[in-house]
Amino acid sequence: MKYLYLITGWLCGCLAVQAQALEERTASLAMLMQQVAAETDSARKTAAMLAFAAAFEETLRCETIPDNAFDSIPYLGILVSPDKKVRLFTWNLPLTATQHRYFGIVQYRMNNAIQTTVLNDVKNSLAGRPETVTLHNGQWFGALYYDLLQNKTGGRVYYTLLGYDFHSGVTHRKLLDILTFDEQGSPSFGAPLFDNGRWKASRVMLEYSAETPFYLTYLPRKKMIVFQRLETVSLGGLPGRVPSGEFDGLQFNNGEWKLQKNIELTSKDFR
Repeated sequence: MKYLYLITGWLCGCLAVQAQALEERTASLAMLMQQVAAETDSARKTAAMLAFAAAFEETLRCETIPDNAFDSIPYLGILVSPDKKVRLFTWNLPLTATQHRYFGIVQYRMNNAIQTTVLNDVKNSLAGRPETVTLHNGQWFGALYYDLLQNKTGGRVYYTLLGYDFHSGVTHRKLLDILTFDEQGSPSFGAPLFDNGRWKASRVMLEYSAETPFYLTYLPRKKMIVFQRLETVSLGGLPGRVPSGEFDGLQFNNGEWKLQKNIELTSKDFR
């Protein structure tokens, strides 16, 4: 009940939002997120996070807010596209060591209007091969996204997302996904732009042992997404995927991310 009390009056429309200073609202949002982290009871933790999500969504829908306005909110990931048209907010709710719930909101600026879409993580309900699926209507492959790249081909802009998924207590995943927008500003996730020479994927999922660090990043000097090649080894008598000493990469060429094997890297490439 105390979390519902904290947001009483916040969900009464934009007039209520505009009447309160942005600094006060962000301070309240930061407090809610800190309460989420402090809670040990799963039900109370979930209630606090839902209160935060509702209040944060209302703030985004009712305010024209600078990109750095939410920097004081812990555990909130914020990405802004190079063309300043896209803002992507992601965060997670750790319920157990093996169970995480992901939240996301994406904003798209079109002409003088901002379209705000709340994202619904559907990855656990995807049948078949999730690498080939395009998601619409706010559906999303939930993760914590940490980089956003922008490419244009055929007159259309594509935003490539790099993300992290805790997945389970045994394995984690690094992700590559494609974000696009239609003429109404509605987002879609996934597009067949990842070409490994044999087939094309709409997203890439690299699953590895949770005990091993794994590197996936964009290197501006190389103009390439680089990642460690994974190999299967025995971990405690069970097979597991761990990074090898080799790097592969993806380079945007002719409208696609094309796989490049055995990338030679130096310390200068990481600066």
